[in-house]
Amino acid sequence: MTRLPDPDRSRALLIGTGAHADGSDLPSLPAIGANLAHLRQVLTDPVTGSLPPEHCLTVADPAAASEVGSLLARVAQEATDLLFVYYGGHGLVDDRGRLHLALPRTDTADIRWTALPFETLREELVDSPAAIRVLVLDCCFSGRAIEAMTSAGGTVAGQIDVAGTYTLAATSANAVAYAPQGTTHTAFTGALLAALRGPKELNLDDLFDEVRRDLVARDMPRPQRRVVNSAGNLVLVRPPDPAIPRPGPAVEPSLAESADPGACAPPLPSWLQDGAAAPPVPRRPKVRIRIPVAAWVLLAVVTALLVFRYWLYSQSHWDKDDLNSALQQVATALEKEPWTNSTSLEVHISDLLDRSPQSPKVPNVSVGRVEQSDPSGTDNYAVTDMGSHSTLFCMRITSTPKREPSSIEPVQLSVKVTAGTC
Repeated sequence: MTRLPDPDRSRALLIGTGAHADGSDLPSLPAIGANLAHLRQVLTDPVTGSLPPEHCLTVADPAAASEVGSLLARVAQEATDLLFVYYGGHGLVDDRGRLHLALPRTDTADIRWTALPFETLREELVDSPAAIRVLVLDCCFSGRAIEAMTSAGGTVAGQIDVAGTYTLAATSANAVAYAPQGTTHTAFTGALLAALRGPKELNLDDLFDEVRRDLVARDMPRPQRRVVNSAGNLVLVRPPDPAIPRPGPAVEPSLAESADPGACAPPLPSWLQDGAAAPPVPRRPKVRIRIPVAAWVLLAVVTALLVFRYWLYSQSHWDKDDLNSALQQVATALEKEPWTNSTSLEVHISDLLDRSPQSPKVPNVSVGRVEQSDPSGTDNYAVTDMGSHSTLFCMRITSTPKREPSSIEPVQLSVKVTAGTC
C-alpha cells in the first residue's frame, strides 16, 4: 500500500558539486545546479510536492566536507518519517575501491583527504531516527553505495534492515555516469525528474522502473537500487490534477547523441581498465606498533651501561703503540734540556711520562735502572708494565760528559728507545 511522507516529520538534503577549483583534474558539471534546483522544485511543489520548502535544504558546491556533515547531521536527527538525501557530482574511487563524493577542492591525487567518504554519509543515515531513508546518488561508480549498504560485515547492516532504506544509484559499481554536454540535467537526474513530473502516481519501485526504462531506451547506463522492507511503497510526489493545466518540463536534446561518458570522471583506476570487473583486494591495514614507556626506559639504561662498559674497557685496555709514542716524547724532552743529578733520573723520566699527552692511554708502568753500565757512560732503564710485570721497552741513555755519581753538574743526554728487555 502506497503512502506519502509526513511533511512535518520529513526532511530532505540535496547536495551537488558542479564547479571545481583551478588546477583540478575534474571537469565542471554545469548541469548539477539545475539538478538541485529542479529536484527541490518538484519535492516542494505546493500542489504535488510532499515537503514544505523549509524542510528541503540545498547545498551547492560545499567548501568542505564539514559543511555537508553539519547539515546532514542536523536534518538526519530532525527527520522521524522520511529522510531524503541526494548527491550529484563526481564519484571517485580510492586505491582500495571505496567510493568518495567529490567536492569543489577535491584533489584526485589525494581523494581520501579532500573528498567526502561515502562511509561517513552512510553513518549519518544509519544514526537517523527516520522510519524510511531514501538515498539517491547521481555520480560515477555510485553502485558501490549499493554494495556498502548490502555488506553483511558492515556495522550498520542490522539497523538498516530494521528501519528501512531505499538506495537509488545512477550506475553500477564499475561504471561511469553520463553528464551530456549542452543538456539541462545529467542523464540520470533528467530521467528521474521526468518520471516525477509524469501524469501517474509512482512509488519508489515504480519510479525506479520508469527511470530505468527511460535510460535503457536511450542506451544510457543502467541504474541500480537496494530496497529494505516496505520502503519501496513510499510516494514522493502526488500526481497532477488533470483539471489544472501545468507547464511541462523543457524538452532536452537527444542525450544519446550528445552523451559524453568521460565528462563525469577522471581516467578509470588501473584495476577498472581492460574490462576488469572486480575491485582490488584491499591492502592489509598498517599495524601501529606502540612501544611501552617502560621499554624506552629499559633501552636507555642498557645504552648507558654499554657506554660505561666501553669506557671502562678503554681505560683498562691500552695500545703498545701509545706507550711507545709517550716514551719517544719523553726521549725528546730529555735530549732538549741538560739534566743534573739533583733528581733521580728514574723519577725524572716517570714525571715526564705522567705529563705526556699520551699518559691517559698508557698502562701503569714503572721505570727502573738496570744494574749494568758500560764504560762509555750508557745506562739502561727498563720500562715495566706493573700489571703483567713484563718489560716492554728499554731506554738506553748516554750522558755527555760521563755522569759522575756525586756530581750535580748538568749533563747532556742522548736517548734511544727500543722494544723488549734491556
